[in-house]
Amino acid sequence: MIYALMMTHGDLGKSLLSTAEMIVGKMDGFHLFSFHSGDSIDLYREKVRLFIEDHAGDDIFIFTDIFGGSCSNTALRYMDLPRVCAFAGVNLPMIIAFHTAKLTLQPEAIRDMIGKEGVRSVVDMKKEWQGRREG
Repeated sequence: MIYALMMTHGDLGKSLLSTAEMIVGKMDGFHLFSFHSGDSIDLYREKVRLFIEDHAGDDIFIFTDIFGGSCSNTALRYMDLPRVCAFAGVNLPMIIAFHTAKLTLQPEAIRDMIGKEGVRSVVDMKKEWQGRREG
């Protein structure tokens, strides 16, 4: 199986998943691990460790909100595992693209596509607008 593990601060992951499902419908295989103010980082890390151990034979795509934060630092602990990859800076287009890609693509192709989609989806709207007006 291919799973997504969304590790974010506060309710960001929950909101992203809810919004994505509003657009494309129910998205199976997503698991949320939110880290809130006052939570124990040790308990958070333990929950993530157990999830990854329970899914050792599966491909796991981790999405975190900000590189260098508690969530991404926790994810970094698993980067030596061959079936785990992670992306910091999660956004809505990445989540939707992952959901669509996992239905037809192999994990390596999904990994390549997710990185490209994350960058492609960030647009300087003023430049884009000016380019359209000039073109």
